[in-house]
Amino acid sequence: MKKLTINNYAINNNVFNYKVRSTQSCSLLIGKLLIIVWVLSFGFPVFAETRNPAVAGSFYPADKTELSSQINAFLQNVPPSKTKGDIVALIAPHAGYPFSGQVAAYAYKELEARSFDRVIIIGASHHMSYDGMALPDYDSFLTPLGKVPVDKNFINQLKKFSPKFIADNKPHIEEHSIEVHLPFLQTILKDFKIVPILFGNISVANCQALAYALSLLVDDRTLIVLSSDWSHYYPYDTANKLDNRGTDLVVKGDLIGFIKGLEQGECEACGAPAIITAMMAAPALGVNKIELLKYANSGDVTGDKSKVVGYAAIVFSRLESVLSDADKDQLLKIARKTIEALLSGNKTPVFKIEQEALLEKRGAFVTLTEEGRLRGCIGYIQPIQPLAQAVQEMAAAAATKDSRFEPVAKSELKNIKMEISVLSRLKKIKDIQEIEIGRDGLYIIRGDRSGLLLPQVAAEWGWDRDQFLKQVCIKAGLPEDAWKTSDLYRFSAQVFHE
Repeated sequence: MKKLTINNYAINNNVFNYKVRSTQSCSLLIGKLLIIVWVLSFGFPVFAETRNPAVAGSFYPADKTELSSQINAFLQNVPPSKTKGDIVALIAPHAGYPFSGQVAAYAYKELEARSFDRVIIIGASHHMSYDGMALPDYDSFLTPLGKVPVDKNFINQLKKFSPKFIADNKPHIEEHSIEVHLPFLQTILKDFKIVPILFGNISVANCQALAYALSLLVDDRTLIVLSSDWSHYYPYDTANKLDNRGTDLVVKGDLIGFIKGLEQGECEACGAPAIITAMMAAPALGVNKIELLKYANSGDVTGDKSKVVGYAAIVFSRLESVLSDADKDQLLKIARKTIEALLSGNKTPVFKIEQEALLEKRGAFVTLTEEGRLRGCIGYIQPIQPLAQAVQEMAAAAATKDSRFEPVAKSELKNIKMEISVLSRLKKIKDIQEIEIGRDGLYIIRGDRSGLLLPQVAAEWGWDRDQFLKQVCIKAGLPEDAWKTSDLYRFSAQVFHE
């Protein structure tokens, strides 16, 4: 009698051995048939893949209770949120919590009582170098506080914009610049998905590609987190000088100055590509205020000021104040006095602006009419200048640089009436039913052609929605039905005149 060993049990029965083999073969066959039926009915099964934490236990506590306690202690040390309007993006550090956690808390405290469906976290790889931006194929990211789902639909949309968006998990496996933000987000927000993006190098072209994609895809329910520390391993005073320069350029929205500052060594930021991207996209996303919430460096924490690392919390927000009658009067005065000085050959007048609403960056148009006829109209679509400055520049341009008309003569000025339109941010139209005549203006762009019609135009001409759509296409030099295959935006405006 032969001896058979199955699962470490000795069986001395040929008949039983045969029955075991027969049963196993039958079970395998049935299992294979079930798999074939499943695949034919539902397709190949997809198994969820989770990115496990790489720096839990080193950059932050691996124990759930200890981690929650530490984060809440950081948050309790921060005053209540003071940001008005919508928060679009945050800059927060990504060093170990003992060093940078308190500064990061200043950024995340601003999110209290707010909610977002999606958080885009943009960092720069510390472990790999590559040309492009790595997008993970994970279903979720795990921290001691639980799993955070990845917004794979948004990632798939990003991939369509440029071949520089690379589907690759490898850069994410050991990277901390995304991971360290997750416990803070899990503590503050509920029910959100993430879009982790890792730059492989500092490339302005790649920043432009991402900024363009974000300008078209980001909605009001999306938050952007820019992961960055600042200067590394300088003496305390040198670090403060470098970081004060860098954060000042960001707060001023001086994109060119910031890029030049990085190139010339005036400032440093390891998350520079993320910051540059946000500054590029800021006007399209309606950002009109950038504020430094907190700056500190590791020397402020440890007391060792010989070689420190800088940390900053910065908020990008969108605030669209309703202008008071006094604000409107001031803007009309600025427009008229500026044109009068220009046509008289005098210097551009300087105005002392104290109203906060006039210091906000806003899009604005200045329209000139003479006896009811259009005489000039030029403006900024995006909020790239403080409102008072935008109105001053556009008033001068409307009087002298509108290519449809001869420049306004000084003798005409007494008959010129001024109208100012202060624009809201652009909102991408998903359904033309969103368009409301009298409330909305339209902006269309396709390729190198674009056109804009202010909200009051449709009402003045008595157009319905279809006519309004046709006319904005004509304004852009496009076929009348081009809105069907173009990027189309709507906006509102506060309109007032002399």
